[in-house]
Amino acid sequence: MKKFDLQNWLEILQTKLRDVFSENLLFLGYHGSYTRQEAAENSDVDVVIILKELTFEDLRKYKTIVDSMPFKEKCCGFISGKDEIINWSKTDVFQFYYETKSLYGNIKDLITPPSKTNIKTSIKMGLENLYHAASHSFLYDKDIKQSLINLYKMSFFILQQKYFLTSGKYIPTKKELLEYTKGTDSVILNTSINRESIHRKNQQEVEKLYQELIEWCAANLKK
Repeated sequence: MKKFDLQNWLEILQTKLRDVFSENLLFLGYHGSYTRQEAAENSDVDVVIILKELTFEDLRKYKTIVDSMPFKEKCCGFISGKDEIINWSKTDVFQFYYETKSLYGNIKDLITPPSKTNIKTSIKMGLENLYHAASHSFLYDKDIKQSLINLYKMSFFILQQKYFLTSGKYIPTKKELLEYTKGTDSVILNTSINRESIHRKNQQEVEKLYQELIEWCAANLKK
């Protein structure tokens, strides 16, 4: 089977998008694990596309492009019109603003960075969502190991914003961020980095990880 080549794949996608959307295409980029050099064999490519105006017919056209791509199963991500992204909630654009790698256009011409207040709100919302998701997962999910892996993945984005809020520095990768964390933050991030090992843990170890994650969320929510 042919090996996936990210840069070649992105060049093919850009050519197709520019052919189909022409001047309506304002921005093309990507974010996620490939920008952080953390992608695994089965990782998706989180493509970001901004059009001057996005109609449902444009979604049909983009779906046709995706279906025509090699390794089409790799393609996921975000698409919107210009007005939608300009008016997007600033509490939801931290990774979008700082992590997105531009291929065509400049994302920073379309959105402004979130303020400290925006980031504080985003952290709080992230903790609330993670607290609820972890409790719900432990009580009701059938495959709690896979659920826990996904939950610990979410914790990184909270920790990333938390460090940015105190330092003003955007740290792109988990391993690099680990150098700047301590205490329970470091424990949580270390589990996030090694989360695939959860598949090999027994029931007692899994429950302990749920407990650590829920208690970490609770402690941060009380601050």
